This record gives sequence, structure tokens and C-alpha cells, in this order.
Amino acid sequence: MQFITARERNKLLAACRRGDRRGQEMLYRKSFPFLLPLVQRYLRDRAEAVSVLNQAMLKIFQSLPDYREQERLEGWMATIVRRTVLNFIRDEGRARRRFHPEAYPAPTSVANTGLENLAAEDILKLLETLPDYLRVVFSLYVFDDYSHPEIARELDITAVASRWRLAKARELLRDAYLSTHEINQQRS
Repeated sequence: MQFITARERNKLLAACRRGDRRGQEMLYRKSFPFLLPLVQRYLRDRAEAVSVLNQAMLKIFQSLPDYREQERLEGWMATIVRRTVLNFIRDEGRARRRFHPEAYPAPTSVANTGLENLAAEDILKLLETLPDYLRVVFSLYVFDDYSHPEIARELDITAVASRWRLAKARELLRDAYLSTHEINQQRS
């Protein structure tokens, strides 16, 4: 979406609002590289992520009449995609299977160091190592700026559980980063 001018964007949106399939395909192709990583932060399986992104794109096309031009298109689309992913996780008992209740010890603080040196692909690979129940909380908190009470509401867990999952995710990510970094250091 970054290589499209405002004029081209407006023509593309007008075509999509008319139901023009070519315009919809062009919007899909332009936004796919931007939106798929957002979905993959929550869903490990690529095929599942693409399927959910397709559902979200359908909602985007249906919601285009409600889009206000003063909003940033990418942000508006990302919000719809994020909501679609969270609905997917909650649907059909997925939340119960993936986010099962457990006893949570008090959260411990883990510093965020080293992440500024990683590429987006490296971060996604590290996120894929996390169990679903930790990855979703981490993504909502770190990337999407949700608070623990908001995460608790979205996932039907407690705020304490959200804090514990974030701390555990940070700990596991740090360990995965350090082990990868040590292996790369030994190769050099």
C-alpha cells in the first residue's frame, strides 16, 4: 500500500465500492503483504492465516461504504483484520481449547533488549515458537497496544492471566533469541 498515490487509492476504493472485481483484486494484492504478517502474529499456520485474511478482506469490501476518507486506510483495514482474527480464535470453542484455565504464578519482569536488532521476519519466526495462548497475548500487548484488562475481555481470561502470559512469552522469546544468538556467534 505504500507505493500507491492518493489519487490511485481513491480510484481503487471507488472501483471496490462499485463491486468491481478487478479493483477488489488490486486492493487485495496491494494490501496482502502488509496484512498477512499481522494475522501471522496470532495464527501459526500459514494456510489458516491466509484463510482468516480472506475472511477479513471480504469484511473490508463489505465495509468500504463506511470507510471515512480522513482515516488512514491501512490502519482501518488492520483493525478489521485484527477483529476478524480475534473472532476466529474465539469461535467454535477455540478459546476454550487454546486458552485453557491454569494456575498462574506472579509475573516476573523480563527486559525488552535485543529486539531492535531483529528484522520483522526474525521476530515472526521467534513468535512462531510460542504456544498460541502466549503468542496472542504478546501480540495484543506489544504490537497492538492492548491493556491487560482489554486482553482479558477479548480472550475471556483474567488480567492476572494476561500478565502472566505476557511475562512467560517474553521469557521464552528471550531464551529463544539468546539461543539463536549464541549459535550464530559460535558459527562466526
